[in-house]
Amino acid sequence: MRSVGDEPLGDDTVLLTGAAGLIGTWLRRTAPPGIEICSVVHRRELPRTRSYRCDLRDASAVVRMVEEVAPTVVLHAAYAMDEGSIVDCTRNVVEAAARTGSCVVHTSTDVVFSGDGSRRDEASPPDPIADYGRWKAEAERIVQRAPVSGAVVRLPLVVSVDPPDQGLQRMRTGAATGEPSTWFTDEVRQPALASDLAAALWRIIALGPAERSGVWQLPGPESLTRHQLAQRTATALGIDAGAIRAATTPEGMVRPRHIDLGADRAIREIGWAPDRVMP
Repeated sequence: MRSVGDEPLGDDTVLLTGAAGLIGTWLRRTAPPGIEICSVVHRRELPRTRSYRCDLRDASAVVRMVEEVAPTVVLHAAYAMDEGSIVDCTRNVVEAAARTGSCVVHTSTDVVFSGDGSRRDEASPPDPIADYGRWKAEAERIVQRAPVSGAVVRLPLVVSVDPPDQGLQRMRTGAATGEPSTWFTDEVRQPALASDLAAALWRIIALGPAERSGVWQLPGPESLTRHQLAQRTATALGIDAGAIRAATTPEGMVRPRHIDLGADRAIREIGWAPDRVMP
């Protein structure tokens, strides 16, 4: 663990994991006045920001970092695709936060649900069908069992141009190499702009501890297939339409096919009204 910078921390301090990632970048860009962000990074340096280099898999290092910062909120937005970096790291963050009485706000995912087309609200029990969803569902349970009430915020597909999201990177690579990227016509999601999601997360954090705790869902305003989203993105950004290819999900590939999240709580309590993506 290494601290960078020596500026004093504000009274409202947010320790942000995954600060160099897509959502983390937007959260740093859009932090409200009066919020002091302490960014947690694993490998990448973040110039002009107070940051901590910490491997979240190291429980003792996480404890030292959280005790030194003593944040009001730990915003756990670190992204990973393996069980240890999802489940174990979340456990380390939650246990360290409990030692200082800090609240954890954990970014989760819509794929904690099976995607059978049924509407799922904030009280619906997770029923994941793929490993990533199972690991994120377990991370949610860790946050919800914490001695200090925390919040779980389920995000949809995240759309961003700067920095580019994974889908946009694939499309640009396909256009540059002449090898089209494949997009499924039978997988339906509710994409939302990273800028809108970051703003909503800050509104949730601004609530009092009791009002903030529990489950939130932030679906985008439309249901689109992966291919429809790719088509919109290509048109909006001037990418050659030949760089994308339509296909159905291969037989035997286990993926949620039609996720339908409700957002009653977010609409009611933080005025969630996201813009359409790539209209």
